[in-house]
Amino acid sequence: MALTFKNSSISLILSIEGIIVPTSSLPMTAFSRQAAGRLRSVSLWARAFSYAAGLLMLFGLIWLWTDAEALTRHARSTIGIGIDNAPVAPSARGYWTAFALAWIPAGLFILAMLRLGRLFRAFGEGRVLVEENAAGLLSVGWLLAGFGAATPIVRAVQSMALTFDNPAGHRQIAVMLDPGIFAALAAGATLIAFGHVLREAIRLSDENQSFV
Repeated sequence: MALTFKNSSISLILSIEGIIVPTSSLPMTAFSRQAAGRLRSVSLWARAFSYAAGLLMLFGLIWLWTDAEALTRHARSTIGIGIDNAPVAPSARGYWTAFALAWIPAGLFILAMLRLGRLFRAFGEGRVLVEENAAGLLSVGWLLAGFGAATPIVRAVQSMALTFDNPAGHRQIAVMLDPGIFAALAAGATLIAFGHVLREAIRLSDENQSFV
């Protein structure tokens, strides 16, 4: 009796007194096709979501800082300045300084979403256990962790910038923490851990292939 492995199929060949009779042929490609199809579908939706999230951050930031009413709500609820119902009216240099600072966490988030979209594109193409994906996963994790860490610092500096030219006694510095910051830090730490796990899995896979 002999086992022959060929083209992802298993053929069992029974040899009796020189007569070779094929008894069964079990193709193993159907499951692989189904798994690859599901991976492509999930990757397509995840990539679209990643790019959409990046675009929403970009357009949302521009809208927020060009709409006076939205900026007032943002300054009170998110940055933490303002104690009455008067509109937030920063000086020109305070406004542009705070606006420029807003691009630091926004840029980190947008870059993370672009990297994540590229990562899901590789998954959809069937490239999973490759070093590039491990590096990409680590990059996304560090970018999200940086976004979470930079956000409260930037908001504190923005609160100073927006009130810098206020009269004495009306300048403020506010430190605001919200669940979104901790969620970004947790997501970043998780992706960093997964990146190291994927890198180790790639190393073990390469070692196993070298023995075959």
